[in-house]
Amino acid sequence: RIDFDASCYTVRSTEDVQLLELMSMRPGKRISLRLKGRSKIRGTLQLIRDTAGAYSLRVYLPQECEKRKTGTLIGIDLGYTEMMATSEQELLGTDLGQYFSAISDKRRKNSEGRNRMYSLFRNLLKKPDKDKLAKAERIRKNNLGRKKQRARYIRDIGVIKTIVNRELNLLFTRKTNPIKEIVVEDLSTRMKVHFGKKWNRRLSGWMRGYLQERIRYKARKFGIEVNEVNPAYSSRECPRCHCTDKENRQGNSFKCSLCGYHGHADLVAALNILGRLGDKEIRIGMPPSQVKAVLDGRYVGWKSLNHTVSDKTSGVARVVNESPRSASLKSELRSNVQVCIASR
Repeated sequence: RIDFDASCYTVRSTEDVQLLELMSMRPGKRISLRLKGRSKIRGTLQLIRDTAGAYSLRVYLPQECEKRKTGTLIGIDLGYTEMMATSEQELLGTDLGQYFSAISDKRRKNSEGRNRMYSLFRNLLKKPDKDKLAKAERIRKNNLGRKKQRARYIRDIGVIKTIVNRELNLLFTRKTNPIKEIVVEDLSTRMKVHFGKKWNRRLSGWMRGYLQERIRYKARKFGIEVNEVNPAYSSRECPRCHCTDKENRQGNSFKCSLCGYHGHADLVAALNILGRLGDKEIRIGMPPSQVKAVLDGRYVGWKSLNHTVSDKTSGVARVVNESPRSASLKSELRSNVQVCIASR
């Protein structure tokens, strides 16, 4: 891909054709391209060459999208085994994790084969025999090239992009219960993936940036407001009692060690992300240690509340059984949290 800003190209039109003249590496020499059809060309252009050798030109134009005035608010947790989990208890992009695993296994197998061939290639170069050197050259030419490896990588990335865009389009354009706003984890935070160190370094950086860009772009395109919150401990926090015990999450399963609340770990994280919208105590950029201190205070407050509330009609103590993120419970916990933190 090559980017051309407005100073690097000119557009000429005749009666029959529209021509685009691009700056080249030779001073004073421009490359003339004949365009199919006619269009307004302005701003930065991208010249794309695909694996088949075909060229395409991308022209970016600003889009004015009106924000949606009606709809629902949902929380979204981003992942890899499932691309997204929503606070409406939906898992989207469940085939993404399977595809990642297949890519990882295939690339690891190919890397092992290339390493063996490279080792053989180096050993052959150490021998002065003419036949050995000829064999080393054949190995270098036929087994150590980057062209096919690069083509496979581009093909695999293309499938991943298709899955990501498909799921975002289905979510943002649904007809029943349309979405007005979404709450997501801070898109500047680092995401984690567990498919091997080498593959992680290459894929996680690309995938993180691509997901961030797609969410922002698709939300802006469909007029959906994006709210970001601090994601620290969102996958370990119990949405009912705020316990953050590391034993709460085991793989994709979540079960609170205190109150017994259970469910899919990513769906629980989506509930927590939604609950942090408008939370004045857990702010974006706050270190995880401070987030845990706030959650620990709420956890202590919940335990105290659930063991001291008494039934005024009978005078008998009872345990409060509230659903996760109950509004009344949340307001009571906020006051208890301030007392707990102040007493530390």
